[in-house]
Amino acid sequence: MREILRSQFVGTHELRKNLSKLLEALKEEGGEVVITQQGKPTAVIIDLEKYLEVQEALEEFSDPEYLAALLEARKEIREGKGVDAREVFRQKGL
Repeated sequence: MREILRSQFVGTHELRKNLSKLLEALKEEGGEVVITQQGKPTAVIIDLEKYLEVQEALEEFSDPEYLAALLEARKEIREGKGVDAREVFRQKGL
């Protein structure tokens, strides 16, 4: 949610006037733009690369085995069974 607060907000009137410029900026810079209608956020436009990343993540989360492994890992971390990332990097020589 915090990420959306840093997004650029564009009203529908401005969107109609500057759609080509907006799309070109998204293509070059990435990110997202929140579209507002009567001052209220109603939609988000994101660059294609980010969209594909989100789609890939959704596919992973729809895999029951992946989700079960993720939930188990989170449980282990909460129980203090996790390994500090610095230790893993040290062990791998990174």
